[in-house]
Amino acid sequence: MIKPDVAFFDMDHTIIGTDASVSWKRFLADIGLAPAEDREIADNFLKLYHEGQTPVEEFVKFQYCEFIGRTIEEMEPLALRHFEERIRPYIYPDAQAAIDDFGARNIPTVLVTGTNRYIAEPIIRAMKITTLLPTEPEVVDGKFTGGYLEPFLYKHGKLQKAREHCHALQTSMERAAFFADSINDLEMLEIVGYPVAVNPHANLLKEAEARDWPVKRWSL
Repeated sequence: MIKPDVAFFDMDHTIIGTDASVSWKRFLADIGLAPAEDREIADNFLKLYHEGQTPVEEFVKFQYCEFIGRTIEEMEPLALRHFEERIRPYIYPDAQAAIDDFGARNIPTVLVTGTNRYIAEPIIRAMKITTLLPTEPEVVDGKFTGGYLEPFLYKHGKLQKAREHCHALQTSMERAAFFADSINDLEMLEIVGYPVAVNPHANLLKEAEARDWPVKRWSL
């Protein structure tokens, strides 16, 4: 049983069996707040992500467009409805068990994700994760602009935020665990002391096997 100072978790296909960015766009299209063709566009962005080729600025423009001009008070109920309908049924029981085990041993848990704060917050509340490190959408004069605050939590940006959090906890990445499924998280998996590949895609599985990292298969 690993005993890190802090346990970081990726989100999509690590603790939940779906992609929250894709499900968000499908949800918006289903309720008439986004065009139907956004479903296919979201699927194409997901394909690029799995290849490690996400065009961040294009993705943000697409993903945040329904936020523009709206307030936090307007978006939070939509995000909560999205969670209840499209995310809660896909929480991995094994992920919840791991998070609960760390909590029982007083080890803080952290969700570190490129998904924006308002989509991810209901997930950490439901799963009793200690801290959320998300991408932060930009809000000016109480309204979303469609932009974000640097860094976007993808690849090195995610690692940067995790390092800062370790510093705040007065520990190091060498004393941290990280659970992730994607090749995009390889840099952070290489640096933590306790890397764990969860439901890894083929490209990450190859790296995990070469490095003799633990591989977990979590399912619904």
